[in-house]
Amino acid sequence: MTAVLIVLLFLIYVMIFNFSAENATASSGVSQKVTRWLLRIYYKLQGNTGGLTVVIPAGEVDEAEAVIRKLAHFTEYMLVGLISLWIWLLWKAKRLRCGAFVLVQLVISASLDEFHQYFVPGRYASIRDVLIDTAGGLTGMLLVFLISLCIRKSTKS
Repeated sequence: MTAVLIVLLFLIYVMIFNFSAENATASSGVSQKVTRWLLRIYYKLQGNTGGLTVVIPAGEVDEAEAVIRKLAHFTEYMLVGLISLWIWLLWKAKRLRCGAFVLVQLVISASLDEFHQYFVPGRYASIRDVLIDTAGGLTGMLLVFLISLCIRKSTKS
C-alpha cells in the first residue's frame, strides 16, 4: 500500500512540475479549455442550451478561468497533503509529528513550485499561490485526520 501511495505522490509532483513548466500562453490555453468544459457542464445542468450547443455568455470564460486556476492549485496540493499524511500514518509515526513534517513539506514544495514558475516565460511567482497550495494541503491533511478518527471510533464500538 505504501509503495502505491509513494508512486501516486511522485506522479502528482510530476504533474505539478509539468503544469508549472508551461509558458503563460500554453498554461492559459489549458486553463481555458478546462474552464469552457466546466462551464458547458454547468449551463447544461441549468438548462441554458442553444439547440445542440451550450451558450456561454461573453467574457465568462475569462472571469471563471482565474477561479479554476486557483481551485486547481488547491486541489493538487490537497492530494499532496492527503497522500503524504497517509504515508506517514501508515509508518505508524506520531500524528502530531506527521502533521508537522507534512506541513513543512507542503510549504517547501509550494514555494519551490512558485520559484520554478518565476523562470518560465510569461509566468511569475506568487506568495498567494503558496498560501492557496498550503491551504489545499492542510485540507487534505484534515480529511485524513477526520477519516482516521472515524475509523478509530467505529472500531471501538
